[in-house]
Order: sequence, then structure tokens, then C-alpha cells
Amino acid sequence: MSKDKTEQTNFGDTISVFFQRNRKGIFISLILVASGVLFLIGFFAVRNVMEKKAIAAIETLEQKKNDLGIIDNSNFTPEVQELLDELITFGHSTFGYAAARAFYIAGDIYFSIEQWEKAEEIWLISAEKGSKFYLGPFSYFNAAIAAEEQGKLEKALEYYDNSLAFSGIFPAAARARFNIGRIHEERNENEKAAEAYRLLIEIVPNSNWARLAHNRIIFIENN
Repeated sequence: MSKDKTEQTNFGDTISVFFQRNRKGIFISLILVASGVLFLIGFFAVRNVMEKKAIAAIETLEQKKNDLGIIDNSNFTPEVQELLDELITFGHSTFGYAAARAFYIAGDIYFSIEQWEKAEEIWLISAEKGSKFYLGPFSYFNAAIAAEEQGKLEKALEYYDNSLAFSGIFPAAARARFNIGRIHEERNENEKAAEAYRLLIEIVPNSNWARLAHNRIIFIENN
């Protein structure tokens, strides 16, 4: 018998002996792997069902908000407070998009009834929970507006910057950049304002916000 054939036979014997000696452990390992796979399949199936139920629930709550016709403080009724409580409780009890959406809607209500501080607080929670969804940057953007209403310009700048830190498409990005420049102008930080406006023009040169930014730069340079 050749050397190669002898080595092949010995290797086969070694494998056979290994399986014979460790068959119990191997069998248990295979069972554990199979159980793990089945668990993951079941977990994701249950999660998918829960997500669909949560989204259906938040759509019902959003419709309730629309039906209440909340526009300003004059619409702040016990029913509105009840809805706010429902939204916040629901947001804390669920996860993912539905949780972020619940807080987003609650923030929108607080903003409508001019409770700026509460709107800021709730939108920040929405931003955190919606960090993997489009709600993340929008929530930070709205929190910035609520902060501005309170005169908290430093916080507003921080939130606008946070809204721009998200990857992907953010339709209000140009406006956020313009608002950063505008706030710096309000604080007499003209160099920072001009820098923010120039960056806006560089990124979206053909937008209306870029044209407004160009006008602001001309104003700054001539005053």
C-alpha cells in the first residue's frame, strides 16, 4: 500500500475514532445548534407579529389625534390629555418605529398647545428611539424649534447639528443648515453664520435655502 493511501486510511480511522469517542457531546451540540436556530426563527416571527400590532395601534392613536383637531391651546381638553397619556404609556411599553412614532406624535401635540419645554423633552425621546428610522433627524429638528421658542439657542444649535448627523436622506437638512446660520446671526456671531451659509450653498447650491443663504452673506458682508 502506498504511503498516501496509508495516510488517508489513518486519517479516516482517526476521524471515526473521534466521532465514536465524542458522539454524545457532538449529538448534544447538534441539538443545541438546532434549538438555537428554531429559537431565532420563533423569536423573529413573534417580533414581526408584535411590530405589526404595534404599528396598527399607533395608527389608531394618530387617527384619534386627527379627530380631536388639536390646533392650539384652545383645543387642550381632557380628551387631549388622555391621548397624551396613552401615547407616552404606549411609547414606553413598545419598541422600534411604533415607540418612536408615539413620542413623535405626543411631541407634536405638546408643540401645538405651546408647551415648548415638554415638546422638546418628548421629541428628544422620539429621536433616541427613532435613531434607526427617519424619525430620528426629524425629532431632533423639531426639538430644536421647541428650544428656540424657549430662547435656548445653544440647545437649538446642538439639536440642529444632531439632525444633520444622520446618514441617509433628510429632506429638512437644508433648512436645518440655514437655521444654524440664522441663530449665529441672532447671536452676533457673523463669522460662524457666514460659514454655515457657505456650507449650505456648497451642499445644495440650487435650493431656495441656498439663495436665502447667499442673501444673508451679502447682508453680513455689507454691515
